[in-house]
Amino acid sequence: MKNLVKLLLVVLFIFSCSSDDENGSNPEPDEQNSVRLRNDNTFGNVLTNAEGFTLYFFAPDAKGDANCLGGCADVWPSFFADNLTLDAGLEASDFGSITRTDGQLQTTYKGWPLYIFSNDDQAGQINGDGTGGTWFVGKPDYSVMIVRSQLVGRDSNGIETNLNSSFEPGDEDTFYMTDDRGNTLYHFSNDENSNNTFTAPDFSNNSSWSIFHTGLENVPSAFSVSGFGVIDVFGESQMTYKGWPLYKFGGDDSRGDNFGVGFPVAGVWPILNAETELAPEGTVDSNQLFEVTNVGASAYLFDFTDLENPELQLTRGVTYEFIVNSPGHPFFIKSIESTGTENAYNDGVTNNGIANGTLVFTVPSDAPDMLFYNCEFHGSMTGSIIITD
Repeated sequence: MKNLVKLLLVVLFIFSCSSDDENGSNPEPDEQNSVRLRNDNTFGNVLTNAEGFTLYFFAPDAKGDANCLGGCADVWPSFFADNLTLDAGLEASDFGSITRTDGQLQTTYKGWPLYIFSNDDQAGQINGDGTGGTWFVGKPDYSVMIVRSQLVGRDSNGIETNLNSSFEPGDEDTFYMTDDRGNTLYHFSNDENSNNTFTAPDFSNNSSWSIFHTGLENVPSAFSVSGFGVIDVFGESQMTYKGWPLYKFGGDDSRGDNFGVGFPVAGVWPILNAETELAPEGTVDSNQLFEVTNVGASAYLFDFTDLENPELQLTRGVTYEFIVNSPGHPFFIKSIESTGTENAYNDGVTNNGIANGTLVFTVPSDAPDMLFYNCEFHGSMTGSIIITD
């Protein structure tokens, strides 16, 4: 009897399976999400489409517009997900869409338009990373990005000028580093290796040039992770690249802007890329460094002399640092000897009017023969600056 029961159960099981197959009622695998995450042995987490084909970023797209058009789009088709569904670990708020100039819709991730590479013949391949130095595998965990665009510097007078990679006037697409959302990163030309010489202890100038820090996870293949580090700046962390502390410019209005390369004059706040040289190990000449304090509200004192309000002699083309520690007595470089904030001489000057921090003055080639330093509030705190060649 037991054997007969077992036989009947087997027959029923076989009949059930056969019936399901014939009627097509077997459950099908769930439909794949339109954007998926795949773990690659080389690149870690990468973005793919529903079929598992790798998605890519294009370096010229820093402003969020698609620049791969025409014949480029035949090799690098744009990716668009009409009904966006995401794998776990991806946030819907990071995705968007744009209408390209050719009329096509394209999905974006953190503002970067997404593409597929036609030479990826099979799902899971990553044959496009590094192509032309401009194509990078799409990843959710880049700490910084590399872009290529025209530098448009804006000086202290608000005048915009196209600059080349040498920070001279000219038209040229330049590679440079941004954060993961296309905001330009800079370094201060007077900083030293792992030494921020710009930021004030109270962060009063941080809105103009804010220190940049993010957790270092992954970087595009144009960079090496070993080039990055972290320093402490008055209790806050700041990321470095090749020893240079990294900053963002408060005057950049939108992602992709790089106005800071021209402020206050071109070359004071350069961009960074793989060709950036290592930051120097304390190269400021002692003759180019002034420590400024005050005697009440009567005079400024400089570390190189016991005289009050001494005359200074500066040379055109040379950069000077004024380490100011005179709370309540903002230190201005001016074209006319006067109190207040009018007549400030801002050409080549960073942090004009600072009372606690570093003022940097790169003396322009067309600087007048005579300038002045003045307290904003007290007329007795003043001295002359002789400018020579």
